[in-house]
Amino acid sequence: MTGVSVVIPNYNGEQLLRENLPSVVAAFREWGGPHELIVVDDASKDGSCRLLREEFPDVTLLVNPVNSGFSRTCNVGMAAARYPIALCVNTDVRVEPGLVAPLLRHFGDDNVFAVTPNILVEREGLNQGIVRGMYGKGFLKGSIAHLDERGEVRENLYCVGACVAYDLAKFRSLNGYSEIYTPYLFEDVDLSYRAWKRGWRSLYEPGATVYHYSSATISREKKRIKRTIYFRNRFLFHWINLTDPGFIARNMAHILMRLSVSFLWGDIAYYSAFVGACRRVGKAREFRRNVVASCRLTDREILSRTES
Repeated sequence: MTGVSVVIPNYNGEQLLRENLPSVVAAFREWGGPHELIVVDDASKDGSCRLLREEFPDVTLLVNPVNSGFSRTCNVGMAAARYPIALCVNTDVRVEPGLVAPLLRHFGDDNVFAVTPNILVEREGLNQGIVRGMYGKGFLKGSIAHLDERGEVRENLYCVGACVAYDLAKFRSLNGYSEIYTPYLFEDVDLSYRAWKRGWRSLYEPGATVYHYSSATISREKKRIKRTIYFRNRFLFHWINLTDPGFIARNMAHILMRLSVSFLWGDIAYYSAFVGACRRVGKAREFRRNVVASCRLTDREILSRTES
């Protein structure tokens, strides 16, 4: 029986851990196979660590000395994992019974890299477990399914990091989540896409379900910051991963066009994001060399497999 390491990144998630961690514990107790639960705390300022030590003594607690962001926090947990399959679960995810076995059945295929269950976001009316590939205006995009959509097992453009099972050996061979995207956004997109470039599949499994309770209240200032980070990381993702000449040309053309007109509506965030991406372009080149050296599938081939 395949063992599973559960890795849960946490930052100031005391209440979320209290509400949702018992569902993870129950799902693995129901499954009954060998497993471990690892929570990596990203220098929380609340009572998360105390809660874990007092109420969940069987959980392995790792604590970052300083706040490091999502990618590094997950990578710390993955480095400590002992079993061949690693399930990454966010603190704002509640797991339904019967989660584990349907996900594990796919890892008998050596080409499978990652598997997501139904990830239901009721507030937004979405099932993040299904992600169709799209390409428009020079950019790759993931089309997220409607809340009520299920269907059959399918190939995803990427697996959403809120709840995803990884082949740990493949995860490590890709050097895990790329910290160039710190503090957050596009880590899971990038990781799945780099795996696709090597011919490793990301799948959706309809026979398992979790509920994702993403934050409903974000301040206006945080929305502006998040928008800048989103655009910066979208630039970096494409500069690192696009390899088809036509896709690259359209991406560059759209960026130049957008930079030439965004001042008309005062879109300062777009310019800030571009400057921020340019500051990381040296590191992006390093990552790109690895992508190109190991590339087995083209951008067009990946889209053809994930768009329908």
